[in-house]
Amino acid sequence: MPGFYIESFRIPPFLLPIFQAAGSAYGIPWQVLAAINEVETDYGRDLSVSSAGAEGWMQFLPSSWETYGVDANGDGFKDPYNPADAIFAAARYLKAAGGDVDIRGAVYSYNHSQAYVASVLLRAQLLGGTPPNLLGAITGLTQARFPVHAQSHFSDGFQTVVGTTIYSQQGAPVIAVQDGQILGFGHTPSLGRYVSMRDAYGNTYTYAELGSVAKLYPVLVPHAHAGASAQAQQAGPSGEPAPLAPASAGTQSRAPLSEGAAGTGLQLGVGSGLEVPAAGAAPASGAPPAVAGGVPILHAPAPRVLHLASEDVYLHPLSAGVQVLAGTVLGHVGPGTSVQGSLSAPGPHMLFQIRPAGAGAPLIDPKPVLDGWVALENTSIFRAKGANPFPSSTPAAGQVLLESKAQLEQQVLGDAGIHLSACGRHDVQTGQVGRRVLAMLEFLSVSALRPAVSSLQCSRGTGATAANAAESTAGDTVEITAVNGMAIATHQGRGSIAEATIRKLLGLQGMVKPSQIAGPVSYPGAPSTLAARRRGDSIHVAFAPLGLESRPPGGGSSPRKARSAGIFSAAITPGQWVQLIARLGEIPNPKVGSGPSAAAIPDHPGAPRAAVPSPGGEGK
Repeated sequence: MPGFYIESFRIPPFLLPIFQAAGSAYGIPWQVLAAINEVETDYGRDLSVSSAGAEGWMQFLPSSWETYGVDANGDGFKDPYNPADAIFAAARYLKAAGGDVDIRGAVYSYNHSQAYVASVLLRAQLLGGTPPNLLGAITGLTQARFPVHAQSHFSDGFQTVVGTTIYSQQGAPVIAVQDGQILGFGHTPSLGRYVSMRDAYGNTYTYAELGSVAKLYPVLVPHAHAGASAQAQQAGPSGEPAPLAPASAGTQSRAPLSEGAAGTGLQLGVGSGLEVPAAGAAPASGAPPAVAGGVPILHAPAPRVLHLASEDVYLHPLSAGVQVLAGTVLGHVGPGTSVQGSLSAPGPHMLFQIRPAGAGAPLIDPKPVLDGWVALENTSIFRAKGANPFPSSTPAAGQVLLESKAQLEQQVLGDAGIHLSACGRHDVQTGQVGRRVLAMLEFLSVSALRPAVSSLQCSRGTGATAANAAESTAGDTVEITAVNGMAIATHQGRGSIAEATIRKLLGLQGMVKPSQIAGPVSYPGAPSTLAARRRGDSIHVAFAPLGLESRPPGGGSSPRKARSAGIFSAAITPGQWVQLIARLGEIPNPKVGSGPSAAAIPDHPGAPRAAVPSPGGEGK
């Protein structure tokens, strides 16, 4: 990979999955959404109000926001100062302006300036040239949670043992940052008491210097949907009138970066852990020390921990090889005893390490990644504010694409719009179906295209259990034989259900974009599709395998054998990983508020307006 792409990358990484999900949901290239965000507010770094009154992350005029605002994170408010809401709203506006067929005209509708259109489309074109492997590697490190579910602070730079020290209070829960597989746990001279896990992308996380390791972890019991039917859900608004006014106008006084925009204080309460109470564990309400490592600690409110009812989960002994959900408690912060090779640190803390996917990938500096996780949690796009992360109602299409594998498993199994064989249901229940396949099936269902699936990973056998099944790494595939009750074999050609389904699949972007779609016909300009006569009775969807090579915890000399070459394994060299993380550390993170702004509009009529001051007030 040419180093130019790494050196010139400037998008705050936590925004990538939001751009991609919004673009997929509304049929707008994600690069255009990113380019508008860059032109309008420098990715949220300048939130001053324009001379025409446009405000927020995507600079919406209040009248346009009233019509096209979106509550993307489900917090009850359409907030132009929330990046998720604003980006989804921009995609909605562009779709209503015809952006799915004429993107140039839609961008002109957004801001009536030909110079603006030229600037946005040029930037989008440059972003479109970014190697997919680079975007995939970065995106795979963004969709995660902060590893300590309590008031926390983390310091800059590496320690003697490569990683970042996270300071908190003794007994604070240490949680799984992603859905993933436990690789092992134990005690070493260099790491002390540790747990190591690997996510579906192949990234390995090690939690070291722990006070204790959890003995049990929760496994969810599937429940059927109790909310709206899939037929009523849509990927985006249909039949909306074209905009009569621009979304944005005016100029901004370029405000300086707000103080603390790249701060490391964690605002908790927007996420929730799957807490397994530990006997004798200290409560997570005490205050951490006022200073750690010479850096003042930023205080945050005590978190709300999610307690699931007994009928929702059963507990299983934590052991190597099991699959755990994001938010599962893996251990607790200890009293702060130093271990061999570790920089002495006052007060309770833990050491967090990241080794990205790919052959020979080195340990990297976690701090730029942790900064992004803090910002992403503050958007509330994942698991909004302490609510059960497995909602009874069917989510919108954009939300589907941002959900975890565990959430998607529950929804696919309970969605009456997705028809699975007995073998296929078993594969979903036992964790053998990859997240991207699950997201694709649920995306079709909530887009009013109800798929019938003939097979998933059934050929791999049915001996696994929910406690120890690992996600497939040989490449995720699925056969769709019918949609909305109409067989693919007899409903083909222009205007058919097969064409509608394939075109919807072609709109998927980023990490959920299929590597191959094989159906009755191919489409010009869509290299991922091909006509396959032997599959004329179905639509075959395949995703490229994810790289899953890892090394033993503690820095073993020989890597474990990779189960797949993976799409990341040859993308970035070890030296380039160091370069990439250094570059991400140079990108100033915008400040993301953890509550609705004064400009937020209640999503439900009659609800009270927000009373929180708007961020970015400087320069208004």
